[in-house]
Amino acid sequence: MSQADNETMTFEEFATAVHRAQAEFLEMPGLLLTEAQAARLWAFDEQLCHAVLSHLVDTRFLIRTRQSAFARA
Repeated sequence: MSQADNETMTFEEFATAVHRAQAEFLEMPGLLLTEAQAARLWAFDEQLCHAVLSHLVDTRFLIRTRQSAFARA
């Protein structure tokens, strides 16, 4: 997350968003979402969604496909 993101979002809010995204991918095996689809599904703003998905890729929970979609690793 960038410094600007840190100023507008608490760690708790970010952690809650990460947990929600993980739960969706765990509950629905085979789920494949683009960043835009994920933002709509979870009602996250663009910055939050990008930060959450990037974190989940960095921690190897998700992978990013060649078609720029996200799926369970």
